[in-house]
Amino acid sequence: MATREVSITRISPLSAFKVTLAMSIIGLVAWIICVCVLYLGLGAAGVWQNLNDVIGGIGGEQAITFGLILSMSALMGAIAAISVSILAPLAAIIYNAIVDLFGGVALTLREEVD
Repeated sequence: MATREVSITRISPLSAFKVTLAMSIIGLVAWIICVCVLYLGLGAAGVWQNLNDVIGGIGGEQAITFGLILSMSALMGAIAAISVSILAPLAAIIYNAIVDLFGGVALTLREEVD
């Protein structure tokens, strides 16, 4: 088994943005699916009906519906995805600056022959 040491000395900010954007979109889809499943589970347990009864009992007009929950969770997920995608290139720039001072992350690679 041969080993060699490799050091990551630079991360392209554009590359970090593209990868993070793709992962954020996948995370957003997973988040929306999880919210849908959770909404259906809580609906089967009667939580939403009880909550709407409480809201109506104190004089509220707004009912908690699937559309409201889905739109609010999609908005929160989109804000998080955009924030992470914007911060990833900044993190790459900061990493590149620190690497100039202290050196990169050292990795040891091992090649196995079957």
